[in-house]
Amino acid sequence: MSSTLQKGLNNIEKWCTLWRVAINTDKTHAVMFRKGTSRKELNSLSFFDEDLTWDKEVKYLGLILDDKLTFRSHLKYNTEKFWAKVHLLIPLIGRRSPLTLENKLLLFKQVLRPILMYAAQIWGLAAFSNRKKAQIL
Repeated sequence: MSSTLQKGLNNIEKWCTLWRVAINTDKTHAVMFRKGTSRKELNSLSFFDEDLTWDKEVKYLGLILDDKLTFRSHLKYNTEKFWAKVHLLIPLIGRRSPLTLENKLLLFKQVLRPILMYAAQIWGLAAFSNRKKAQIL
């Protein structure tokens, strides 16, 4: 399997060199997505003369993908981000705020809801316990 992956990486290198596409190898990671645990030691891969490390999780477009696709890390990250914003908005959305209910709702829709709804399409694939936590939040 590693030899097939290495051949694919070599083909990508050739294509990038031919078309003069620059790749940031510092942002290139290898992740093995699987349901169970791995018993085998995975061979290292090289890409543009840099060794790639096998990681347990990777951040891609703001979405944290872990090796079992449970999205536990992503949910934890989003929860912390959500509550940090809530604490900043408490003076505006709290009970003693002079804002009207419509303005408070607007703040929720514009600031807080996007944090919760970002990449919502993946929640169908997430573990049940993590989906439940997201629904509660």
